[in-house]
Amino acid sequence: MNASGTGAVSTEFAYGAGHVDPIAALNPGLVYELGKSDHIVFLCGMNYNATTLKLIAGEAVTCTGKTLPRNLNYPSMSAKLSKSKSSFTVAFTRTVTNIGTSNSTYKSKVVINHGSKLNVKVSPSVLSMKSVNEKQSFTVTVSGSDLNPNLPSSANLIWSDGTHNVRSPIVVYTDGLLK
Repeated sequence: MNASGTGAVSTEFAYGAGHVDPIAALNPGLVYELGKSDHIVFLCGMNYNATTLKLIAGEAVTCTGKTLPRNLNYPSMSAKLSKSKSSFTVAFTRTVTNIGTSNSTYKSKVVINHGSKLNVKVSPSVLSMKSVNEKQSFTVTVSGSDLNPNLPSSANLIWSDGTHNVRSPIVVYTDGLLK
């Protein structure tokens, strides 16, 4: 991230989602599931052509509609914005699967990282899971203005049922950051 060796502060792009806790990983509570079709939709959103998609998928693929790549059902949420935009609103759609216990209630908590000027709304803000393997979707809407072109703005969404804490990093940056 910092090839110049100036000792600049590391950002979210310099590390992963955090240290793995092997004991907690055995029982995460909620998971973001992905299948082959999810990856194909993602690649279609990235404008891959039919020839390349066939090489990757191992079969002929037809892209239907345009899905934003940022809506890949992945725990982290990231959006690159045009530098010229002074104010913005970005939405992420995700689906989680309950692999914890039945009758679990997960409440959302958003932690805005130091220096970030983001407004983050989660809807719904509470997920009530009646059964194991139940899936529920939610939307995270991030808004703000005047992003620092040299640093990403970030937050964390944490779903907690009192036992499990499922963290998803949220990063918004301008196209001037990654040159």
